[in-house]
Amino acid sequence: MLSRIKAFIKYIRDNKFDRSLMKYFDWPLLINVLAISLFGVVCIFSATSSQVTETPANVIEMLETQSVLYPRLQLLWIGAGMVAMAAVIFFPYQLYERYANVFYAGNIVLLSLTLLIAQAGRGGMTAFFNWGSDRGFQPSEVGKIAIIIALAKAFCVRTKPIMTMHDIIPLAIYIGIPLVLIVAQPDVGTALVYLAVFCVMVFVSGTNSKLIWGVIGMMVLLLIPLWYFMNNSASGNFRFTRILMWLDPESYPDEARQIINGQIAIGSGGIWGKGIVSPGSFASLGYISDDHTDFIFAIVCESFGLVGGMALIFAYMLLVARLIILAMRTKDPYGSYLIVGVLAMFLFHIVENICMVIGLLPVTGIPLPFVSYGGSNMLTNMMGIGLVMNVVMRSRQHEQAQRVDNDKTIQLKRD
Repeated sequence: MLSRIKAFIKYIRDNKFDRSLMKYFDWPLLINVLAISLFGVVCIFSATSSQVTETPANVIEMLETQSVLYPRLQLLWIGAGMVAMAAVIFFPYQLYERYANVFYAGNIVLLSLTLLIAQAGRGGMTAFFNWGSDRGFQPSEVGKIAIIIALAKAFCVRTKPIMTMHDIIPLAIYIGIPLVLIVAQPDVGTALVYLAVFCVMVFVSGTNSKLIWGVIGMMVLLLIPLWYFMNNSASGNFRFTRILMWLDPESYPDEARQIINGQIAIGSGGIWGKGIVSPGSFASLGYISDDHTDFIFAIVCESFGLVGGMALIFAYMLLVARLIILAMRTKDPYGSYLIVGVLAMFLFHIVENICMVIGLLPVTGIPLPFVSYGGSNMLTNMMGIGLVMNVVMRSRQHEQAQRVDNDKTIQLKRD
């Protein structure tokens, strides 16, 4: 054990951060992320505003009459996220590959401790370590980064694509252990994120269509016992009702109030929106529960209208497109899988959150990346961006060094 620690320290010394890496920093990606995050702070301010009889005359009056607690905390989380991103960038991503199994084991330990120690919350969930009245840390959120690091290692070491069930079973068991622990909390939404990352990596690895359809068929069959569990268990009944509300919200006027009011708020925003603090807005009246977290997109559309909602979606499209391009340009398999994993995490969150708010998918409690209020999710998102930056900066530096060496070789041959 001591020898491993010494080897780790020596590796860090030999691979310390090179300041010249900063010239390969992907500024467009960071600017996009910060723009979305700061827009999210404004939306959180609107979501947590109190009722007014008339629109404030200016920004100063607005800040003086409204609470800035949650926006201020979100700014602090953005700052903490930037620090976490810098920490992830500091160490070479090859180090994460070397200790991928350590990250995986650490995630399993945290998820197990969550089941043993965490107190049950809404819907019987034991997903948070709570402190204070409304503060908490969600290990399964940060665990998304750990599972991306671990799965990227598991896929990149393969010498051939996954073509048979025999190939996929060991990987399914590998992802299945943390999945079981998360479902047991029970946190189905986060479990779906883990599953989405796994499925995207399987697809990118070059598997065949028959295997994909076979896995989908197995998942459909597994829905039968899951449906029974959700319909008959105390904790599962909460999620079963959510599915029924999604299918027919009008039949559940009390339970589906969040969904119905969220959709009304979206429509009431019109083209340009009502503004950040406006009389009679659903945000100020408190008609939408979790409007600053899971249902923040309803506030985006109410405050900024169709234009604001489409602008946010366009910013997300730029983010996803950028990650796709960076993954395709990265020649190192492990680095490419890391970017793909982060891409899958963001894409699932974006699609699931927006679709559940507008009624296309059931409500799962999935936050909107960089916009929804929450420290655990913001830290996870920023660490994901840090992983991408880490791969991009060091890959570009390596490619540049290779070009310089090739130019020198060619020049020597000419001489």
